Amino acid sequence: MKKISVISGGTSGLGLEIANLLIKTGKNVLILGRNNEKLAEASSRLKKASENLSAESLICNIGKEEDVMKVGEFLNRNSFTVEYLFNNAGMGLFTKAQNSTSLLIDTIFEANLKGMILLTSEILRLTPEEDELTIVNIMSTSALLGRAEETIYCAAKFGARGYTEALRTELKGTKRNIIAVYPGGMKTDFWKIPGQNRDISTFMDPVEVAEKIVNAVIVTDKMLVTDITINRKK
Repeated sequence: MKKISVISGGTSGLGLEIANLLIKTGKNVLILGRNNEKLAEASSRLKKASENLSAESLICNIGKEEDVMKVGEFLNRNSFTVEYLFNNAGMGLFTKAQNSTSLLIDTIFEANLKGMILLTSEILRLTPEEDELTIVNIMSTSALLGRAEETIYCAAKFGARGYTEALRTELKGTKRNIIAVYPGGMKTDFWKIPGQNRDISTFMDPVEVAEKIVNAVIVTDKMLVTDITINRKK
């Protein structure tokens, strides 16, 4: 079985930069995304840098169980076992609490919490107990602090944090490592929300954030980083 790293939300921004850095460290990668055009562009970039490594891509909405099961089928069919899982996919929402609707709640929870749980469950099920697996749940500083006009988003991220901490407790003593990452605002498409115009000129570069994460996660000694908070300098 060949080892591979899976990155959800890997078509742009932080996810794509993580995938690119993983290839540079000699890792095979599989990026997941919902947009065919973006996935093709990202895949082309990664394949150019991959040389003798595998740079795979797959259309997947991680909030849909049938899509996640296809990820498992792909890994089995191609004899891959997951070494690193980067739960990076997510979706923002910035609106007043009075505007909450069932549709908004379902959409944001699916993208930021349900998808993380479904994909993690599938990878855990597929990975042999004797193989080491590192699960990196990339959330947000909004999982640590409640913010105005982010009530639904914060609720989903707080849920992701709770899931991460419970998962770490459940898997303690096994070969499953759980790493929680809480990055602040980055200059990515995450902020391209219709009807909203936010100044992100002082936000962090996703390339630099990806370097911080990959350098902390891909270690060769016996130490393990468990929680990483990344903020821009004031």
